[in-house]
Amino acid sequence: MTPLAYDSALLMPDAFAHNARIHADRIAVVCDEERITWREADERTNRFANLLKGRGLGTGDKVALFMPASLDAWIAFWGAVKAGCVAVPLNVLLDPSSLARLAANSDAVVLVADTGTEAVLNGIRDRLPAVQHWVSFGAGAGWSDARAELAASSPEPCGIRVRTDDIITILYTSGSTGEPKGIEHTHASRMAYPYGFGIGIKVDRYSVAVLGTPPYASGTWITMAPIMYTGGTLVILRQFSAEAWLTAVERERATHAFLVPTQFIAVLQHEKLSSVDVSSLRALVTAGQPMAAKTYDALVAAFPAAGIYEVYGFTEGFATLRTPEDAARGKRESVGTSVFLDDIRILDDNLVELPRGETGEIVAHALMMMTGYYKNPARTEETTWVAPDGRTFMRTGDVGRIDADGFVYVSGRLKDMIKSGGMNIYATDIETVFMKHPDVSECAAIGEPHPTWGETPVLVVLLRPGAAADAEALAAWGNGQLAKYQRVNRVEIRTELPRAVYGKIAKHELRAEFARKGL
Repeated sequence: MTPLAYDSALLMPDAFAHNARIHADRIAVVCDEERITWREADERTNRFANLLKGRGLGTGDKVALFMPASLDAWIAFWGAVKAGCVAVPLNVLLDPSSLARLAANSDAVVLVADTGTEAVLNGIRDRLPAVQHWVSFGAGAGWSDARAELAASSPEPCGIRVRTDDIITILYTSGSTGEPKGIEHTHASRMAYPYGFGIGIKVDRYSVAVLGTPPYASGTWITMAPIMYTGGTLVILRQFSAEAWLTAVERERATHAFLVPTQFIAVLQHEKLSSVDVSSLRALVTAGQPMAAKTYDALVAAFPAAGIYEVYGFTEGFATLRTPEDAARGKRESVGTSVFLDDIRILDDNLVELPRGETGEIVAHALMMMTGYYKNPARTEETTWVAPDGRTFMRTGDVGRIDADGFVYVSGRLKDMIKSGGMNIYATDIETVFMKHPDVSECAAIGEPHPTWGETPVLVVLLRPGAAADAEALAAWGNGQLAKYQRVNRVEIRTELPRAVYGKIAKHELRAEFARKGL
């Protein structure tokens, strides 16, 4: 007799076949006027997987996707994953030079585009010699026609069985300059989303989630993965706008939604809000930057049937979740507790663990932790703390504490990072660009409080002796070389900067100064 045994955990790709059997005719994905069932979703992703397999691709091969949110992008992403490939969704806001750097760094052998992105990629083909397959849902000159190939591909499973430690995605958090920061995740690490967030935000088979953030954002997974795992319905917005989001919520009777605070502010300010039926919503989830108390209160008033959930975490690999029940029990100022068995600790300056209640650097060990930065072991090592028992923890660079009940409070950050509109911006990326200007001697990029974006980048500059650059012209010069989301709000030219030990610019003093100005 053959004993019962699992040959692998049931991972995200397994959800398709399961839902095709159990929820065959239930709507899986809605995008504009197109709707597909779970049976159709399984067949279409199988076709894309077989498209890749037919080209000789499989486990570990990198498939870069340069497409905005769409049903085609969703099919391509999950088809690549089913084929055992590594999906590399790239930010469509990237300038051509940055796009070329990240795509090359990922070792992508396939690039998938659509009508709107073909032209940008055509301009950098000569910089991507490793790419062997150019596939597009637009099928312009020089591109393989994805739609024609899908029609000719088999709708049956491709025969690839992914394993828990196989890589599923590489997500890039780097901006347009500096060293690429590709974050590798395994199939196992992504299971924290359906397991942890699925339970935490109360997703079930009847849940309907509106996806208002792009496919290359980890926050999108907070609602997407649990919905897929349970057989609910996803509503994809091609591009976020408050009106499009409200229309989708009402039309599809949405129950769940994830947005960054900036997007929620836009929704709250939209004139259509009071006339739309939003009574179906049960969970509004936010992350990416702290939510102001007035925004939180406005959401509670505007969406009385929905609970407000706040996530604190990192693409690199852990998260906390504050639920409405936590807030009601006096934990509103916290960022909640761990999402799914995350082991969160606090370290002092000497990397020694501190007791509960004391403030220090936040570190965490979690299921969703990355394997590391792709092809960058030195950076990975810098981000790792090894506990006395040998377990490895991710250093966050953020400062906080854990109270007696296990709730986490974040008081600031060690990392020199600016969080604007839910996007992480590395100050060094901005500074590297502006330091190329011949009139700039030194500069410091910091985040300034902003009522809509949470923070916005500003640059403080020291000019070289005898130089007389204009602040507005300098800002325009540098912004022209940065991705849209990295651009500085303004440049301030000064004659001196605060200094720390060894003459290093004391950025904490600048941050405190601009924080006071923002009050």
